[in-house]
Amino acid sequence: MFYDTLYRHNQALSPDGLETIPAALHALNAAVDDCRRAGKPIANDAAIILLIRTLADAAERSAPSVSELRQRCVADRSAVLASPALLDIAGNSVGGDYRAKRTFHYQARRALARLAEAIGIDPDTARINSALGADHEDGTTELRHAGIGIRVVPRSFLPDSEISFNRCRNGEPAGKVHLAPIAELLDTAAFARRLASTVGTVGAPPLAVAA
Repeated sequence: MFYDTLYRHNQALSPDGLETIPAALHALNAAVDDCRRAGKPIANDAAIILLIRTLADAAERSAPSVSELRQRCVADRSAVLASPALLDIAGNSVGGDYRAKRTFHYQARRALARLAEAIGIDPDTARINSALGADHEDGTTELRHAGIGIRVVPRSFLPDSEISFNRCRNGEPAGKVHLAPIAELLDTAAFARRLASTVGTVGAPPLAVAA
């Protein structure tokens, strides 16, 4: 059922109280909902466009320098890269939270790629893939190599065991499965030492040297 209201039009024509970014953004989001209920295209709605301008004015008052904003955004991005969300997400179920699931497995793939490089695995000889699974599933990320398999999950049945790994022969599991905490995935030296003491040399140089 589609029906229209006056709310967004009234807000757009009388934007008193929308001087701050939170207030202007709330009004814009409410207007988008109104538009959808009315079955009208958002891009052509005059009230939506006026409220976007109101939001832009509020942003301009809050931070008029675009170059300063870009510098702050670069700094914020660097802070996120320096402190991956893997540790914050680990231990929790991400089934049903697609953003958390996607973030975890994206960062797990990056961490496994750094680990493979650190222990001397030729990237052309390894595959790193994620299987996100159904909405209610947490998904898995794996590194597959002729000599080793490493599997990462957001949550395990046992504490400090989000990583499982085992020796392989020609890519097929051929040894005991070992467990490790997710924190070691971000500390390649610590993980390399664990690999050296459990499954031995995989890449080149030897794991003991890479540690």
